[in-house]
Amino acid sequence: MLVYYFNDFETVDGDTIELLKPLLPQEQQEAIDGTKLTSRKREIAVSHLMLAYAINNNRNEINDTRTTIKAFNPRLTQIPPTALSFSGIQFKTSPHGKPYITSPDGIFFNISHCKESIVVGVDRKEIGIDVEGRRRTSETLMSRAFNEGELQMIREAEDSEMEFARIWTRKESFFKWTGTGILIEHIKSVEEDAAKAHCTITTQQISPHSGNPFYLSIATKK
Repeated sequence: MLVYYFNDFETVDGDTIELLKPLLPQEQQEAIDGTKLTSRKREIAVSHLMLAYAINNNRNEINDTRTTIKAFNPRLTQIPPTALSFSGIQFKTSPHGKPYITSPDGIFFNISHCKESIVVGVDRKEIGIDVEGRRRTSETLMSRAFNEGELQMIREAEDSEMEFARIWTRKESFFKWTGTGILIEHIKSVEEDAAKAHCTITTQQISPHSGNPFYLSIATKK
Protein backbone atom coordinates (compact mmCIF):
# COMPACT_ATOMS: atom_id res chain seq x y z
CA MET A 1 0.00 0.00 0.00
CA LEU A 2 1.17 3.50 -0.82
CA VAL A 3 -0.08 6.65 0.89
CA TYR A 4 0.99 10.08 -0.31
CA TYR A 5 0.36 13.27 1.63
CA PHE A 6 0.78 16.81 0.31
CA ASN A 7 0.88 20.03 2.30
CA ASP A 8 3.04 22.33 0.19
CA PHE A 9 -0.03 24.36 -0.69
CA GLU A 10 1.78 27.56 -1.68
CA THR A 11 3.27 25.78 -4.72
CA VAL A 12 -0.21 25.17 -6.17
CA ASP A 13 -2.00 28.49 -6.57
CA GLY A 14 -4.84 29.38 -8.91
CA ASP A 15 -2.58 29.88 -11.94
CA THR A 16 -0.83 26.56 -11.33
CA ILE A 17 -4.16 24.76 -11.08
CA GLU A 18 -5.15 26.14 -14.49
CA LEU A 19 -1.86 24.81 -15.93
CA LEU A 20 -2.48 21.37 -14.42
CA LYS A 21 -6.18 21.13 -15.21
CA PRO A 22 -5.80 19.80 -18.81
CA LEU A 23 -3.97 16.76 -17.40
CA LEU A 24 -7.07 15.71 -15.44
CA PRO A 25 -10.04 13.61 -16.58
CA GLN A 26 -13.02 15.59 -17.85
CA GLU A 27 -15.06 14.99 -14.71
CA GLN A 28 -12.39 16.50 -12.47
CA GLN A 29 -11.90 19.43 -14.85
CA GLU A 30 -15.60 20.16 -14.61
CA ALA A 31 -15.49 19.87 -10.82
CA ILE A 32 -12.69 22.45 -10.71
CA ASP A 33 -14.67 24.78 -12.97
CA GLY A 34 -17.72 24.27 -10.76
CA THR A 35 -16.20 25.76 -7.62
CA LYS A 36 -14.87 29.23 -6.87
CA LEU A 37 -12.77 28.09 -3.92
CA THR A 38 -9.07 27.80 -4.73
CA SER A 39 -8.66 25.38 -1.83
CA ARG A 40 -11.27 23.04 -3.31
CA LYS A 41 -9.76 23.33 -6.80
CA ARG A 42 -6.38 22.43 -5.30
CA GLU A 43 -7.80 19.41 -3.46
CA ILE A 44 -9.30 18.03 -6.67
CA ALA A 45 -6.23 18.64 -8.82
CA VAL A 46 -3.55 17.52 -6.38
CA SER A 47 -5.32 14.42 -5.10
CA HIS A 48 -6.03 13.03 -8.57
CA LEU A 49 -2.61 13.86 -9.97
CA MET A 50 -0.96 12.14 -6.98
CA LEU A 51 -3.20 9.16 -7.70
CA ALA A 52 -2.15 9.03 -11.36
CA TYR A 53 1.51 9.44 -10.40
CA ALA A 54 1.28 6.55 -7.92
CA ILE A 55 -0.38 4.21 -10.42
CA ASN A 56 2.03 5.10 -13.24
CA ASN A 57 5.25 5.10 -11.24
CA ASN A 58 4.90 3.24 -7.93
CA ARG A 59 3.33 -0.16 -8.65
CA ASN A 60 5.85 -1.99 -6.47
CA GLU A 61 4.87 0.03 -3.41
CA ILE A 62 1.18 -0.34 -4.21
CA ASN A 63 1.60 -4.11 -4.50
CA ASP A 64 3.60 -4.36 -1.28
CA THR A 65 1.65 -5.75 1.67
CA ARG A 66 3.50 -3.26 3.86
CA THR A 67 2.26 0.32 4.08
CA THR A 68 4.46 3.14 2.78
CA ILE A 69 3.47 6.63 3.94
CA LYS A 70 5.44 9.54 2.53
CA ALA A 71 5.27 13.18 1.56
CA PHE A 72 4.68 13.94 -2.09
CA ASN A 73 7.67 16.14 -2.84
CA PRO A 74 7.90 16.57 -6.64
CA ARG A 75 6.64 19.85 -8.06
CA LEU A 76 3.63 18.85 -10.12
CA THR A 77 4.50 21.36 -12.85
CA GLN A 78 7.96 19.78 -13.23
CA ILE A 79 6.78 16.17 -13.61
CA PRO A 80 6.63 14.87 -17.20
CA PRO A 81 2.98 14.70 -18.33
CA THR A 82 3.37 10.99 -19.14
CA ALA A 83 4.00 10.33 -15.43
CA LEU A 84 0.69 12.03 -14.61
CA SER A 85 -1.28 10.49 -17.46
CA PHE A 86 -4.77 9.10 -16.92
CA SER A 87 -4.52 7.04 -20.10
CA GLY A 88 -5.74 3.58 -19.14
CA ILE A 89 -7.18 4.75 -15.78
CA GLN A 90 -10.97 4.57 -15.73
CA PHE A 91 -13.35 5.46 -12.92
CA LYS A 92 -16.89 4.61 -11.88
CA THR A 93 -18.96 5.56 -8.86
CA SER A 94 -20.71 3.16 -6.50
CA PRO A 95 -24.43 3.56 -5.67
CA HIS A 96 -23.36 5.25 -2.41
CA GLY A 97 -21.15 7.73 -4.26
CA LYS A 98 -17.72 6.20 -3.62
CA PRO A 99 -15.47 6.46 -6.71
CA TYR A 100 -13.52 3.39 -7.73
CA ILE A 101 -11.16 2.34 -10.50
CA THR A 102 -12.32 -0.13 -13.14
CA SER A 103 -9.04 -0.06 -15.08
CA PRO A 104 -6.34 -1.05 -14.35
CA ASP A 105 -7.96 -3.99 -12.62
CA GLY A 106 -7.42 -4.61 -8.92
CA ILE A 107 -6.40 -1.07 -7.92
CA PHE A 108 -8.27 0.58 -5.05
CA PHE A 109 -7.89 4.13 -3.79
CA ASN A 110 -9.27 6.64 -1.36
CA ILE A 111 -8.79 10.38 -0.96
CA SER A 112 -9.05 12.64 2.06
CA HIS A 113 -8.17 16.21 2.89
CA CYS A 114 -8.20 18.68 5.73
CA LYS A 115 -6.80 22.17 6.14
CA GLU A 116 -3.38 20.65 6.90
CA SER A 117 -3.00 18.12 4.09
CA ILE A 118 -4.29 16.37 0.98
CA VAL A 119 -3.90 12.57 1.09
CA VAL A 120 -4.38 9.70 -1.33
CA GLY A 121 -4.00 6.01 -0.56
CA VAL A 122 -3.63 3.29 -3.21
CA ASP A 123 -3.74 -0.44 -2.53
CA ARG A 124 -4.57 -3.83 -4.00
CA LYS A 125 -7.60 -4.16 -1.72
CA GLU A 126 -10.42 -1.93 -0.55
CA ILE A 127 -9.19 1.04 1.46
CA GLY A 128 -10.66 3.87 3.50
CA ILE A 129 -8.60 6.90 4.53
CA ASP A 130 -9.30 9.95 6.64
CA VAL A 131 -7.15 12.85 7.83
CA GLU A 132 -7.87 15.52 10.38
CA GLY A 133 -5.82 18.18 12.09
CA ARG A 134 -6.43 20.11 15.26
CA ARG A 135 -10.15 20.52 15.68
CA ARG A 136 -12.19 22.25 18.36
CA THR A 137 -14.20 19.82 20.39
CA SER A 138 -17.93 20.32 20.39
CA GLU A 139 -19.92 18.86 23.28
CA THR A 140 -22.95 18.54 21.01
CA LEU A 141 -21.07 16.62 18.33
CA MET A 142 -19.19 14.51 20.86
CA SER A 143 -22.38 13.43 22.62
CA ARG A 144 -23.85 12.35 19.29
CA ALA A 145 -20.78 10.66 17.81
CA PHE A 146 -18.62 9.31 20.65
CA ASN A 147 -19.30 6.56 23.15
CA GLU A 148 -18.51 6.92 26.85
CA GLY A 149 -15.05 5.39 26.54
CA GLU A 150 -14.12 7.75 23.71
CA LEU A 151 -15.50 10.76 25.57
CA GLN A 152 -13.36 9.87 28.57
CA MET A 153 -10.23 9.59 26.41
CA ILE A 154 -10.87 13.04 24.93
CA ARG A 155 -11.56 14.69 28.28
CA GLU A 156 -8.51 13.13 29.92
CA ALA A 157 -6.12 13.75 27.01
CA GLU A 158 -3.31 16.25 27.36
CA ASP A 159 -4.40 17.69 24.00
CA SER A 160 -8.15 17.12 23.73
CA GLU A 161 -8.43 18.70 20.27
CA MET A 162 -5.87 16.33 18.75
CA GLU A 163 -7.40 13.36 20.57
CA PHE A 164 -10.74 14.32 19.06
CA ALA A 165 -9.09 14.32 15.61
CA ARG A 166 -7.46 10.93 16.24
CA ILE A 167 -10.71 9.21 17.18
CA TRP A 168 -12.71 10.95 14.46
CA THR A 169 -10.37 9.80 11.69
CA ARG A 170 -10.76 6.20 12.84
CA LYS A 171 -14.53 6.47 12.56
CA GLU A 172 -14.57 8.14 9.17
CA SER A 173 -11.90 5.88 7.64
CA PHE A 174 -14.04 2.87 8.51
CA PHE A 175 -17.16 4.34 6.92
CA LYS A 176 -15.14 5.26 3.82
CA TRP A 177 -13.85 1.68 3.69
CA THR A 178 -17.41 0.34 3.75
CA GLY A 179 -18.41 2.88 1.10
CA THR A 180 -21.67 3.68 2.88
CA GLY A 181 -20.84 7.13 4.17
CA ILE A 182 -21.31 7.98 7.84
CA LEU A 183 -24.14 5.99 9.41
CA ILE A 184 -25.33 7.84 12.51
CA GLU A 185 -26.80 4.69 14.04
CA HIS A 186 -23.35 3.05 13.97
CA ILE A 187 -21.09 6.01 14.66
CA LYS A 188 -20.57 5.14 18.33
CA SER A 189 -19.77 1.49 17.63
CA VAL A 190 -17.14 1.79 14.87
CA GLU A 191 -14.44 -0.16 16.70
CA GLU A 192 -16.79 -3.08 17.36
CA ASP A 193 -18.22 -2.97 13.84
CA ALA A 194 -14.74 -2.92 12.33
CA ALA A 195 -13.73 -5.99 14.33
CA LYS A 196 -16.86 -7.84 13.19
CA ALA A 197 -16.12 -6.91 9.57
CA HIS A 198 -12.48 -8.08 9.91
CA CYS A 199 -11.34 -4.53 9.18
CA THR A 200 -8.08 -3.19 10.59
CA ILE A 201 -7.83 0.52 11.36
CA THR A 202 -4.32 1.93 11.80
CA THR A 203 -3.75 5.49 12.97
CA GLN A 204 -0.64 7.63 12.83
CA GLN A 205 0.17 11.22 13.64
CA ILE A 206 2.01 12.90 10.78
CA SER A 207 4.30 15.83 11.52
CA PRO A 208 5.36 17.33 8.18
CA HIS A 209 8.53 19.40 7.79
CA SER A 210 6.36 22.44 7.22
CA GLY A 211 2.82 22.94 8.45
CA ASN A 212 0.87 21.57 11.38
CA PRO A 213 0.59 17.93 12.48
CA PHE A 214 -2.46 15.85 11.62
CA TYR A 215 -3.81 12.36 12.18
CA LEU A 216 -4.12 9.81 9.40
CA SER A 217 -6.25 6.67 9.76
CA ILE A 218 -6.29 3.82 7.24
CA ALA A 219 -8.99 1.12 7.18
CA THR A 220 -8.31 -2.11 5.29
CA LYS A 221 -9.35 -5.76 5.32
CA LYS A 222 -7.35 -7.95 7.69
